[in-house]
Amino acid sequence: MSPVIIMLYVEPDFYPEFQCLASACRHSCCLGWEIDVDEDTAELYSELPGPLGDELREKLCFHPEPHFKMTADGRCPFLNDKGLCRLILAWGEDALCDICREHPRFYNEFPRRQEAGLGLCCEEAARLLLTGEKPLKLIYETEGELEDEEPELIALRRQLLDILSDTAIPMKERISRCCALMDMEPLSFDMAYWRDFYLGLERLDETWTAALENLGPADGELPGDTAHTRLLQYFIYRHFASAENRREAALLLQFCILSLRLISALEQSEGELTELVRLYSSEIEYSDENIARITEAINPLLFGA
Repeated sequence: MSPVIIMLYVEPDFYPEFQCLASACRHSCCLGWEIDVDEDTAELYSELPGPLGDELREKLCFHPEPHFKMTADGRCPFLNDKGLCRLILAWGEDALCDICREHPRFYNEFPRRQEAGLGLCCEEAARLLLTGEKPLKLIYETEGELEDEEPELIALRRQLLDILSDTAIPMKERISRCCALMDMEPLSFDMAYWRDFYLGLERLDETWTAALENLGPADGELPGDTAHTRLLQYFIYRHFASAENRREAALLLQFCILSLRLISALEQSEGELTELVRLYSSEIEYSDENIARITEAINPLLFGA
């Protein structure tokens, strides 16, 4: 009889190093978007005392779901002029709602397996990923014993990450080997076409629009250094195993490769890598609709009309 795993927890190597930059962050996550409040925290807020508790209840809106009423300039009403959270200063992190406590962390759930990560929309998460000195490694913690066999897509993803870890081999060849593992040929992505395609997607930040509009001719060669290796590995870690089947996984692998190619092309047009990664993640990775449109566009290139 195979040993049974109670639970397996997985995280990337830089995950334990993360610490919010708070007021030192150039792109505060307390700006520019509506902050939802989970029901348990909303109940807590209904009982907090004093003037700040009264202000908290005044600035909570309960329809259609509990959320903070943002200020006219799109700030969380509890962000002070130094970029610090007044709720933390008054009551500590226990007073935060789930999304404020967890961001930029994300969790992908699989049977008896939880994978954690840090969204690259956070400049500190992007910096930690890109400054790692070696190819990406995953950290495992188990409760119970490991099963003899991994699920198919998890096993395939592990092989993809291993292939990419061999930085002595040019990136082009590593990508070819990854595609061969998925029984497909590497796609040739025309950056002029994809620049226009991405400009047709929903966009939030004018800086992202400007970066796309300024994209010049790219030489087609992908950097094979550690930073770009880790970036492609991380895209694969986050997206590949969430596929419903092998065909969808192949599409997501090509999405990850396209993501690296576009970011690298933008970098050649005098973009700064960490900022480009942050922008790309904010605009694309956090939009299911944008990812769906990109994979739909890749589908006929990969599988035919």
